[in-house]
Amino acid sequence: MTRNNWLSYFWKILWIIGLIVLARLSFSYEIQIKQSANETFSLIPLIWFKLIVSIVFGLYLSLIFVKKWTFNINPSLLWCISIPALLLSFTYPTLAYVKDLPELIANSSILYWLINVTSSSNIFGIVAGLSLILSLFNDSRSYGD
Repeated sequence: MTRNNWLSYFWKILWIIGLIVLARLSFSYEIQIKQSANETFSLIPLIWFKLIVSIVFGLYLSLIFVKKWTFNINPSLLWCISIPALLLSFTYPTLAYVKDLPELIANSSILYWLINVTSSSNIFGIVAGLSLILSLFNDSRSYGD
């Protein structure tokens, strides 16, 4: 094997080690946030923490997909995937501040659906982080634009 091939394996192994470290740090910090939430009876920091962690994991996941680190914007990926995913991921934490949320949910079936979708999984944050880096640094021609 050539030196370049070994270097490729090294970066992939380093990436997986970084993923393990990132997961360990996020889980230990989540335990601290949960303990604080139990003491203060405020779930808002936990909600924001889950959002930030999902975006960070999406950003970290994107590191394995970027082939060339040259700033090259893919506008369709940015405007059609990244920005809507960011907006959807920020919906639930933002609505957690609304005082009359139960009334609003009862009166709006779309808002009820949106809160159920955005609060049940962190997929929008992961997609937002992943697509944001790919839309900024990947070659737009690779997506058929």
